[in-house]
Amino acid sequence: MEIKSKFLCSRGVALAFAMLLGGSPGAALYANGSVEDNWVVAQASRTIKGLVTDANGEPLIGCNVVVVGDNAGVITDINGQFTLHVPAEAKQIKISYIGYVDQIVNIQDRADFKITLKEDNNALEEVVVVGYGTQKKATLTGAIEQVGSQVLESRAITNVGAALQGATPGLVVTRSSSRPGNEGLKFQIRGLTSVNGGSPLIVIDGVPALNDVAFQNLNPDDIESLSVLKDGSASIYGARAANGVILVTTKKGRGKVTVDYNFNMRFTTNGIMAFSPSMQEYASMWLEANKEQKIKNWWNWSTEENLLKMQQGIEGIYHTNAKDWGYDLFIGNANRLEEMFARRYSYQHNLSIAGATEKTDYRISLAYADNQANLATAYDGQKQLNLRLNYGIRLTDWFKLETSASVIKTNTDMPSSGIDTSMYGNEPPFFPAKNPYGQWYANYGKVGDRQPVAATSDGGRDERSNLTTRVDVKAIVDIWRGFSFEGMASLQNEEYRRDRYVIPVQTYDWFGNPADKIVKNTEQSLIYPEDVLNLKDIHNPAYLMQANNRQYQYYSGLLRYKRTFADIHNVEGMFGINAEKWTNKNMTAAREKMEDAGVYDLNLASGAQGNAGGKTQNGYYSYIMRLNYNYAEKYLVELIGRRDGNSKFAKGNKYKNFISGSVGWVFTAEDFLKAITPVVNFGKLRFSYGGSGNDAGLGDFEYVTSISQGSTAFGLAPGKFVSTSLGRNGLVTMDNVWERVTQKNLGVDLHFLDSRLTTSFDYFMKDNTEMLSQVTYPGVLGGAAPKTNSGHLNVKGWEFTIGWRDQIKDFSYYANFNIGDTKSMLKKLEGADSYGGGLNGKVNEYPLNAFFLYRTDGYFKDQAEVDRYYALYGSQGGALTNAGKGTEAELRPGDTKRLDLNGDYKITDIGSENSDLQFMGDANPHFVYGLTVGGSWKGIDFNAMFQGVGKQYIMRNDWMAYPFRTIYTNQNPTFLGQTWTEDSPNAKYPRLTNNTNRSAWNYQMNDFMLQNSRYIRLKTLIVGYTLPQVWTRKLKLEKVRVYFSGNDLWETTSIRDGFDPEMGSASNTSGYPFARTWSFGLNVTL
Repeated sequence: MEIKSKFLCSRGVALAFAMLLGGSPGAALYANGSVEDNWVVAQASRTIKGLVTDANGEPLIGCNVVVVGDNAGVITDINGQFTLHVPAEAKQIKISYIGYVDQIVNIQDRADFKITLKEDNNALEEVVVVGYGTQKKATLTGAIEQVGSQVLESRAITNVGAALQGATPGLVVTRSSSRPGNEGLKFQIRGLTSVNGGSPLIVIDGVPALNDVAFQNLNPDDIESLSVLKDGSASIYGARAANGVILVTTKKGRGKVTVDYNFNMRFTTNGIMAFSPSMQEYASMWLEANKEQKIKNWWNWSTEENLLKMQQGIEGIYHTNAKDWGYDLFIGNANRLEEMFARRYSYQHNLSIAGATEKTDYRISLAYADNQANLATAYDGQKQLNLRLNYGIRLTDWFKLETSASVIKTNTDMPSSGIDTSMYGNEPPFFPAKNPYGQWYANYGKVGDRQPVAATSDGGRDERSNLTTRVDVKAIVDIWRGFSFEGMASLQNEEYRRDRYVIPVQTYDWFGNPADKIVKNTEQSLIYPEDVLNLKDIHNPAYLMQANNRQYQYYSGLLRYKRTFADIHNVEGMFGINAEKWTNKNMTAAREKMEDAGVYDLNLASGAQGNAGGKTQNGYYSYIMRLNYNYAEKYLVELIGRRDGNSKFAKGNKYKNFISGSVGWVFTAEDFLKAITPVVNFGKLRFSYGGSGNDAGLGDFEYVTSISQGSTAFGLAPGKFVSTSLGRNGLVTMDNVWERVTQKNLGVDLHFLDSRLTTSFDYFMKDNTEMLSQVTYPGVLGGAAPKTNSGHLNVKGWEFTIGWRDQIKDFSYYANFNIGDTKSMLKKLEGADSYGGGLNGKVNEYPLNAFFLYRTDGYFKDQAEVDRYYALYGSQGGALTNAGKGTEAELRPGDTKRLDLNGDYKITDIGSENSDLQFMGDANPHFVYGLTVGGSWKGIDFNAMFQGVGKQYIMRNDWMAYPFRTIYTNQNPTFLGQTWTEDSPNAKYPRLTNNTNRSAWNYQMNDFMLQNSRYIRLKTLIVGYTLPQVWTRKLKLEKVRVYFSGNDLWETTSIRDGFDPEMGSASNTSGYPFARTWSFGLNVTL
């Protein structure tokens, strides 16, 4: 009895420790005295031992050996051996190891075993990470995709998110730049879920990530797998699962000790770049525009004489009109794109040490990368350091402790000016960067303030550092006969610091005289007065400092149960509680007129200053439940429940329940379908229905009335005075509740020819029926109205995957293809009943991001046709916007002919029923696909992944969207020679004009400007060679592999205006062309 008491005491202490980690009460677990009797029975046991090897007789280290129907188990030691105490009545043990087929062994008549595991080539046996656990792929009932580590291996990337483009159906990854640390990645699972935004929840090793950046900055070499939860299966994460969930599992140690080193050196070249015209092409466009505009008084430098000289490519001193500027300037060929972007080199080191014994497993990794953007004028890049330790120890057969610690440190250093295409897109292509004296040359000789080479070179620096730390501790206690308890705690912390130094740059004319203006700093101000961006005094630099701290605490306690009855009834259950808390602190301070351009201290300045700061907190408290049952892995049922509480909501609305259920039928397991199994060896039907929440549209404590400080003017001049005042920030409501998103999914999985051919199809629907909406009331209300749960968004879509895998002698190969599409429909949203020309984000009864454009009927052939058009539409109160009769913008032959679709003799662009605008499509990506092919032969391996979009409508905006959107700036040469003239009446585009209003009429909001930006891109290409072991073992090396890896090496697209199709509609969102990456690497394993 003394032994039993000590046993119970030790297990009770372990359980108490696990509960403390989980932060949940556990006294009820020992309320029943019958537990003691059950432990007595458990003491009747015997000992077995064995050896586990692979097909070649090599010991397998770290295999799991467990008693079937019980949680008792061990792992094999460094020699592949195990010793296990089993209950006297135990009949079987199960041996499992990643990459090998599970094996069940009868143990009733023996005590010593030699077990050989076979390699697992059957995808049905694959174990998939799901919310709060794992499941066999064959028994999954939800829409869950798993991405293995092979997608990340040997990739020339440091941003994990970039590797997921095209990797799995339903997950859409977009980017806006190739700038390291500022790629602008966005993730979307099965389309948009709310007009209020939101992104998938990222969960790393069972705990939500601090933010998306913490996920993107993970070391790709540390990742074992990623699972994407797309349907009601995500409901187990409740309120934040409306946009789907991405589960990340990091690598742990297994087997004998291995030391792995991986190095790659890579260089980037420019991908698709915006076209910049030559001086001759630019002059030709101006001459044509002036001719069509019938200009008589040529302005400033753009005289006919000057333009004709430029058209001939003559470089030199040009004269300006005395009545305008009256000075000379130098004009010559210049290409800002070639000056600003060039090849750059980056490198990355990865080192890891991993292993396992019978009691412990460990893996420690260190990575360092220096990633440079392809900016030629200054350093622009990010240095990143990753350190991770995963350690697990089995203190007893029934108690295991798992710990993890990680550090991510990034330092981003970039020009203070920022980079966007307005920096060089605004500037005509005929002003050299420097004058003969080596000074920065001002565009237009002395009055221009746009000089991107000068701004990025000498305009100051923007330095940002980020330190993210994380510590996880998990205790696992096997209680009794299938019952176990897990307690977990995670602490995460992020320290962010930004120092931005803004230095005005003096420019000069061609003759060495100071120009009239200082180079602008194009990045928008954050807090300080805007005039800091256009300083007139070279001695007035400015300084901005930001410091942010974010802390996240996570605690959970999970009670699990898993048993098999009569070998066919498989039951698994889980109930748990978790608590989460975020604390955010921020501070910003800025000062102008620094006394010394080389010393930046907020005290050493005399100009305007600004400061701000604050602290916010919010938290969750949740109850979690999941129940799984399957009969002989043929009939499958899963029920998920979660109750979430969130501090964002007022009392009475803080908690909400989210429930989902799913069923599956493995129909090929039926006896009456055995005849088809030689061809269709596996077939499964799945259906799921579930609800999840979304709180993305609500801030912290919006139900609390807040007051802000401002300034109010009292009285009238001359006695007017301004005083500090307080005011309410708007009306509040206590009635806001969670957005509720319900999802339905119907899917089928089919495997043919012994699972060499696999395919899957899913059809899904999502409804957000309580979407937060901002209601607009008359101004007499006296303040902004609170949001209400009155919106409704519907999303439908489908996904399809097909894959083939086979081996012919020494050659193994595979191919996988996936494609999917989603369509959104905004059913109801306050204030979204009307629309304007162009892109509209929210319009009722239309998809999100809808285009409404004018239908056109070619161009006016002659003046008589123009006169008839004015007679019809220029009267009756229907004045033509941007084309008024009798103005410089009056229509002429060659201009666009817009159609009056509603027959009211007006060309109108606002409204719904009375508008001539027509819905033309949406800007959301459709038919997103990925294709992966690869293989290996005698040490040579290759992998190629293609990614693309079948349909995504865009309409360019900003500086180079169409000819002469603005004048005296750069122009897009793709329009050259393709515009209407009297000699080319059937041209692709209307006539050129340098009247901006006429250009807007001819191009803006017209149907022919809508483009389908479909594309296919070679996302990844990897070719490697592993040296034969007979060579490497002589050097006492386990493995040596050399490889080439490339990203974004090739693409073809329907876009022909010089911009990358992934940039979307904008033509100046990012100044960085997407880079092509060429990498050479070495991988050595000891």
